[in-house]
Amino acid sequence: MTGASLLNRSNKLLTRPDKDALRAMLESQVQEKLQHDPDAVTTYAAKPEPERKPYTSKPTVQDKAFHRELDQMRADAEAGVIHKSVREPMDDGESSLALDDYPGLKEAGSASNQW
Repeated sequence: MTGASLLNRSNKLLTRPDKDALRAMLESQVQEKLQHDPDAVTTYAAKPEPERKPYTSKPTVQDKAFHRELDQMRADAEAGVIHKSVREPMDDGESSLALDDYPGLKEAGSASNQW
């Protein structure tokens, strides 16, 4: 080998082939392999894409409690249980809300109405 051919050969080894050259090289290798062994490549059918389900939000704690209460009410209605609401009797047309837990609030509220 001469020095020029050795330099040319080492230059070829140092440069990388581009993508098209790699594709062509791989394609030729595959075709050569298939000519020698036709069963070397097995093709499979593509997997179907999974079905997309619509978005559903997870129930919150309040939603769960609400549905539990509804189920309890339905069960009570089927069993014939009657619940009477616990309300304080109305006196002189006043509100049925009881403010006994907040005694200062009741006087403050009626004092402002006396203007």
